[in-house]
Amino acid sequence: MSRPFYALDKPGEKGVVLGNDALARGIFEAGVIVAAGYPGTPSTEIMETLARIHKFYPYFEIEWSTNEAVGFQVALGASMCNARAFACMKHVGLNVAADTFMTATYAGAHGGFVVLSADDPNCYSSQNEQDNRYYGLHALCPVFEAINIQEAKDVIKYAFDFSEEFQSLVMMRTTTRLNHARGDLILGEINKIEDRKYNFDKDRERWTFLPSNARVQRVKQLERYEKLRTFSDNFPFTKLNMKDGAKIGLISSGIPYSYANDALLKLNLTEKISTLKLGMVFPQPEKLMEKLFENSERVVIVEELEPFLEDFAKKLAFELDIKLEIAGKKYFRRNSELNLNEVIKGLTKFLNISNPFVDLPVDIRNLHKASPRPPVLCPGCSHRSTFYALKLMEQKLGKNFVYSSDIGCYTLGFYKPIEAIDACICMGASIGMANGISKLHDGPVLAIIGDSTFFHTGIPGLIDAVYNQNDVFVIIMDNSITAMTGFQPHPGTGVKITGQPGTKIPLESIIRGAGITEDRLWIVDSNDLEQTTRAIEEAISVKGPRVLISRHPCVLFEKSIYRDKIIIPVQIDPEKCNNCMICIKNFGCPALTLYDGKVTVDGQCTGCGVCIKICPFEAISLKE
Repeated sequence: MSRPFYALDKPGEKGVVLGNDALARGIFEAGVIVAAGYPGTPSTEIMETLARIHKFYPYFEIEWSTNEAVGFQVALGASMCNARAFACMKHVGLNVAADTFMTATYAGAHGGFVVLSADDPNCYSSQNEQDNRYYGLHALCPVFEAINIQEAKDVIKYAFDFSEEFQSLVMMRTTTRLNHARGDLILGEINKIEDRKYNFDKDRERWTFLPSNARVQRVKQLERYEKLRTFSDNFPFTKLNMKDGAKIGLISSGIPYSYANDALLKLNLTEKISTLKLGMVFPQPEKLMEKLFENSERVVIVEELEPFLEDFAKKLAFELDIKLEIAGKKYFRRNSELNLNEVIKGLTKFLNISNPFVDLPVDIRNLHKASPRPPVLCPGCSHRSTFYALKLMEQKLGKNFVYSSDIGCYTLGFYKPIEAIDACICMGASIGMANGISKLHDGPVLAIIGDSTFFHTGIPGLIDAVYNQNDVFVIIMDNSITAMTGFQPHPGTGVKITGQPGTKIPLESIIRGAGITEDRLWIVDSNDLEQTTRAIEEAISVKGPRVLISRHPCVLFEKSIYRDKIIIPVQIDPEKCNNCMICIKNFGCPALTLYDGKVTVDGQCTGCGVCIKICPFEAISLKE
């Protein structure tokens, strides 16, 4: 097995890596002993890279946890044992872990403990674009950011030393643009922590949050916070660059700082504007900010999403009684992510100078602009046949179902031609929302959830439905993998992140254990349209909580496992096809297209054969 670059024990070696690879390398170099998390774009590859490193250095523990709360708790427990621990999640995952996170910050860390929150400005793969810097403020937890690939590795490595020095949890905040960028990385020394005993720190008052203990830990948290505030001015990745005679100051951090730095270069302003680049975005460096304020007449703050740095800067200037203009969101939008053009545009407006890049004869950004294309379920996806069976039953019964969905590939059922998703808020909410809707809505109420998501946070909702006898029809779309984030295993697969066997936990066992009886549980092959339709019809006629497991492996995962499998695509008999368009307009498989006014099959066909069953004229068949 060839060793990837990020797993080499060659300090000083240089290569090009993904941002998430660099972060994983930094965590490894820091001497992590336990890493846990749940897959979620844009953070997923960090854990996957650590798992690949683990194959060559199996002295640390790593796991995909059932959800982010459990992952955080696993890492917290390891920190209690004096081990360096890492918890990995995307920004909305921290919402799931927040209950533990908010209290754990009172106790702080024993072994170095870093939680990574991968934020997603512009909602590239998320239901919101919340700014998790506010979690740091809310929990008085230090928040670090990096401006590029190299610094990402160096900052997160340093975070473990920092955590142990201050006995504090650390949040490493990244954004999609850093996680999924590629850049140069120079490898550092691998910290092999030796002669450290990993036994539980039996400090009962510190780890047991009865009110009497919590009050004491709260005071210690505030004392720790004051030390963090003081140290922020000396944070090694924060840099104040004062320019002689400059009356303009700029404050930024993370990827926006990289844009701002490039913008100053392009506008020939590097010697005319003083800059404060923050590596620790909370707490902010008050003395460095004060020095910048005292030598500036105006300060601009370049940051994505919320005015987190801007609000603090204005508050600090007011408290210091320093009169100057501080602006940020007046020139930089509050939604989506920034880019170089946006930053140049905002800076030139702030400085009241012309933008030399506006009136170019050709806007290179539009030269290769792709046509808009909504995301769709893959050719051969078994979720499509389940949705199609549901739509057939709606037509047969003359009823419109209410579809309360969870987050996964099946959420793409929102788009045409399926249009079967009516509500989707967050992971685990589908069954809970359906429970509420069923109390008021006159008609069938369905909760759509995937297998991995059911393990994540779906189980409490099902128990609630059974306990309260809610009239909810739960459909678990089981494709045997965590497909949307890249085929990560989960408890239902029986495989661990390392590829080693774990204990397989059947969905049926959990469902029966939650109180669903055999006469209220159906298990079908999603691609067997007749079987699936019949099961849906039976389930719709029953009142109370009931569950259908619609099961078929993810077609992409299946292809990746069975690479030598011979795929027999379908063919269309032009003599029988009358262009009724049911296969395109109703079923919507991307492998079926119109060419010269006729329905044709392209090379995407996976040979699932479901379209054969939906054609009313028997015009579709498998190729000989």
